[in-house]
Amino acid sequence: MITTEPRRPVRTIALSRRNDHGGHSPAWLLVQAAQLSWEINSILSLIHGARLNLTEELSIQHEATQALINAAHAGVIVESRLPLTPSWSSGVPRPRSVSAQAREAGSDPQSVIPEMFAPAKSDVPAEQLQALSEASRPDLFPHAQCAGVNLKGVRCAKRIFTGIGAEHCHVHLTATEQQRREQLRAAREKVRQAEEDAVETQQVVLAQDWIDRYGRRPHRVELPTLPSRPHQITLTHPDVPRPTDAPHVVIGVYETGWLTVCPRAGEITRAFLDAPRASPREIAAHAAAQSPGRWADGEQWLASSIWDGIQPPLDYIPAAGEVPELDEYPGIHTLRLQMISDEHNWARWDSGFSALVQACGHPAVQTMADLLAFWQHVGILAQTQSTDTSSCAEPQLMIGTTVRSPWRVLYAMGRPEAPQALMRAAHFLTEVATPWDREISPGEVFKLARVAI
Repeated sequence: MITTEPRRPVRTIALSRRNDHGGHSPAWLLVQAAQLSWEINSILSLIHGARLNLTEELSIQHEATQALINAAHAGVIVESRLPLTPSWSSGVPRPRSVSAQAREAGSDPQSVIPEMFAPAKSDVPAEQLQALSEASRPDLFPHAQCAGVNLKGVRCAKRIFTGIGAEHCHVHLTATEQQRREQLRAAREKVRQAEEDAVETQQVVLAQDWIDRYGRRPHRVELPTLPSRPHQITLTHPDVPRPTDAPHVVIGVYETGWLTVCPRAGEITRAFLDAPRASPREIAAHAAAQSPGRWADGEQWLASSIWDGIQPPLDYIPAAGEVPELDEYPGIHTLRLQMISDEHNWARWDSGFSALVQACGHPAVQTMADLLAFWQHVGILAQTQSTDTSSCAEPQLMIGTTVRSPWRVLYAMGRPEAPQALMRAAHFLTEVATPWDREISPGEVFKLARVAI
């Protein structure tokens, strides 16, 4: 009796779009690249033969798509923290070796897959499936010799026609076997046609989506980095107003270093790329809309922790010694060291940012609503006159045209009554490589902290 091993459950990974610093996640971008390549391959398949022979293009695109899908799968394996063996080389392992490393470490690479737009599954009618099942009959001996004889009276040396329970090859089929063969061909053809129709329908829907996305309305592609500043725009003294258009003011904040200092800062600044002025509720609604399925509404986003999705999870593997056989895998020790390092890096960021908030004389920042208030406190965001004349209108916020650097803010707002927090905040700005201010050097901030001590 042959027993089959139970199939392991497959976990579909939906990667976070943001990394720890609010930027785009490299693994998420890789999955999006694979998704886009698959869409391009589907579009080429749809228009192939319509006055153009795209056989060569389809072949090249198919290979590139498969390579990107494999790379995306490798990125998901790494992000899901499956146990891996040490890299086979001194550098970063290639995507194709990640699955091999996982198997060698005792992991199942197919247990985690990227969340992608999979090909359509055909909705074959039940009667067609029933007809295919009736026409398909198991063979007692799939590779048996034909029972017929040739014209010389010698037994036929060909193999039997498989799939219909026949005892003869295709030349010596009986009338009943020929009928079964025709039934099998007809059933297979109907199922194949249903599958092709489903794929073609999916391609047509995808093409319509592309037309809506790229052809009928303006589409702003969200880049993984901030838009570049034109060469004619030059930075002057920090007190001189900067250009007021949204991309340039966001770049101004980026150049001061605040986006690296503050957690989840990218979720706030992205709102100002589309709306130069917005209330806290509008900012929250925009941020929640940019992450569908993560936040129910803007209120939930405002109440969320500033460290949501940033603190590295440590519950993927048990503690050392709890599962002894797990500790025998070659890569588990390296994995634990990496996870501990991630935890320490996050803890330093958490304590450093908390010290910066305390040194600036602001209450503790725990939620995104607190972070918006802190940004107003340090001058990143400024209130502007609302166009709504009603008394219940919310205050409109905009990015200040003269955003000061963290060094300048710490020097101006540093509280003598909290010298230890001032010193820890200065060390924190140094650790995260905050850009230096032209007027206030890090040495002056450290001197201020030592005098306060």
